[in-house]
Amino acid sequence: MKAIKLLGAFLLVIFCLIAGYAIFRKNHFISKVEAIAKYSFPNSQFVEWQGTKVHILEQGSGEVTVVLIHGLGGALHEFNPLAEILAKKYHVVSFDLPGFGLSDAPVYSANLQEVYRDFMSFILENYSKDSAYVIGNSMGGMIAWNTALLHPDKVKKLVLLAPAGYDMVEIAEKNAEWINQPQIKFLLAKGAAPFIAKSNVEMCFYNDENIDPELFDRKYGMMNKEGNLDYLRQLAGYKEFMDTSAIQEVQTPTLLIWGTEDEIIPYSHAARFARDLPNNIFVTYENCGHAPMLEELENCSGDIKKFFISEYPL
Repeated sequence: MKAIKLLGAFLLVIFCLIAGYAIFRKNHFISKVEAIAKYSFPNSQFVEWQGTKVHILEQGSGEVTVVLIHGLGGALHEFNPLAEILAKKYHVVSFDLPGFGLSDAPVYSANLQEVYRDFMSFILENYSKDSAYVIGNSMGGMIAWNTALLHPDKVKKLVLLAPAGYDMVEIAEKNAEWINQPQIKFLLAKGAAPFIAKSNVEMCFYNDENIDPELFDRKYGMMNKEGNLDYLRQLAGYKEFMDTSAIQEVQTPTLLIWGTEDEIIPYSHAARFARDLPNNIFVTYENCGHAPMLEELENCSGDIKKFFISEYPL
């Protein structure tokens, strides 16, 4: 009987702790105004597109425009170190895709492909000159090769950093299953706590010692800007993707870069891209995760610059 009473008391304490956490835990969400005030840059632009305000940065003044596209749940700051290097020679354009970072979510009801197809057409028309080099990471890589297909006259060179493309329906189903778990919904009900943002960043790196601590703070802020988590949930179960056979139609010269320790999009996908892209150079980084433009900045920027000036034979 005494043991039963002790167990009951223990369970009551656990229940009270959980209930107290649910009621009194911190609300991590921040307003758009607060997020812009804290996380924008001196050269940030907030531009109207399709009734949506989007966050855009321009750096450098070279004759050739380089367009940088971040991945799912990311933001333009993930490309800042690379952008600063490339801006010494090129006109560099980066942005928070609609629905991410400091950009608002799209307001018109179109599917994912249509939204980002239209947005990339807007970027190329308004921010590039006669032609552009396009760099994309993860989902941004998928948007990049789609853009090259739609604008072969405009996109002259393509850099894909661990791009998405294959098995997307299966990946989407796993994402939807994860984000719709009751415990995940509970954890995110008042926004993403710092440990969630930290874990999200660490998943993109092989060696955590390579992570700039500022990435943790910015990830925390970008995840919790009002509307961003809702939009991420909306995209989690999206299943209408371009037929991957279209990758074989990309004629744009392409530099494909992949880290062997990628936990987000398996390294095995690299061989499939290398097989299907008609005009590609494939570069592997050992002991590198999903963000080679951050974890292998020196090698990544060096390889990209060589590719841009055609030191790599195709």
